[in-house]
Amino acid sequence: MMRNIIIFGASGNIGQQALQIIESNPNDFQLTAVSIYHNVAVLHKILQKHQTITIIHLGDETHQAALATQYPNITFVTGEAGIDAMLAVDPTAMVLNAIGGFAGLYPTLQTLAGKNRTLLLANKESLVVAGGLINSLLTKNNNQLYPIDSEHCAIFQCLEQNNRCQELILTASGGMFADKTLAELKTIDEHQVLQHPTWTMGQNITIDSSTMVNKGLEIIEAYHLFKTTNITVVLHPQSVLHSAVQYEDYSILAQLSKPSMLQVLNYFLYYPVRKYNALLPPLEFSELMTLTFQKADLSRWKALQLAYRCLNENNSLAVTFNAANEELRGLFLAGKIKFYQIVDYIEYFMNQIKLQKLVNYLQIKKLNDIIKRDIINYFSKK
Repeated sequence: MMRNIIIFGASGNIGQQALQIIESNPNDFQLTAVSIYHNVAVLHKILQKHQTITIIHLGDETHQAALATQYPNITFVTGEAGIDAMLAVDPTAMVLNAIGGFAGLYPTLQTLAGKNRTLLLANKESLVVAGGLINSLLTKNNNQLYPIDSEHCAIFQCLEQNNRCQELILTASGGMFADKTLAELKTIDEHQVLQHPTWTMGQNITIDSSTMVNKGLEIIEAYHLFKTTNITVVLHPQSVLHSAVQYEDYSILAQLSKPSMLQVLNYFLYYPVRKYNALLPPLEFSELMTLTFQKADLSRWKALQLAYRCLNENNSLAVTFNAANEELRGLFLAGKIKFYQIVDYIEYFMNQIKLQKLVNYLQIKKLNDIIKRDIINYFSKK
């Protein structure tokens, strides 16, 4: 059966990999709407292959008039109203949200404001800052949410409906600097940070992987997805075992595959059917002989400590964790702070915040904007 699909963030890493799967299965999916940020060159390529698109969301109005002239049969929109228009055009379509950062929250909430929606969520920040609100919308509107994240996809596959899990085991590669001491991190520069050993990812998530903030975000995400605080992080540099679940009889179920987001996307695009795709690399048993595991040392990885502090309903702390990271990561890339200072400053700004439960988008966005403004002001005085 043909399935319509909307992609937010179609020009990014995850969006492009999703398009690979869609284009390799033209009888299964039909793309009806996409959002991009500013990458018009990629948009032209998308439109050459997907003539079923009727509406496109742009990052701003810079290219809107020219594109509307070139593609008169397509509606071009911007802003939050444009996101609403995208979703209204095809209210039964599957939605993939692959927008990075806080900007992905609004599309997530507006998707789930509809009824009987299926959302493939690659924007972990949505659950980090608004997990409680998202879970209430899922229940209220009979929606389905599937996490486009290798670790949470693995846990999803390992959970047994009739058996209560004792512990979630999240694996982490540790990024480029897993073996370095805290003192050695003080010598790290931008060029070293942007090389990941096992995953091909965008710039932001590559940095977050090396600080372990990304794993911290995933801890908070897992808390909201799977409703438990029993979450352990295990370093696994080969990134073949993606995560695991331990049960009360101490059995552990784990999911293994080559490190590729195509595997995750293919799994949820066809869920509950496991569908063969020639794009997916097979995992040979011989590759499992040298897998290594080590429990993450919380005294070494402060970002994990900070994430565990966020496992409660007072999401103001999680909003601060995410907002501070986004702003401080940018300051690192601009050469304003050192790599090792990112997490230290996240902790500093988290310690300034009042614990409170934020219950809607406007409250969450207001605090996010305040945190980012405060960080800008703080460093403008240094």
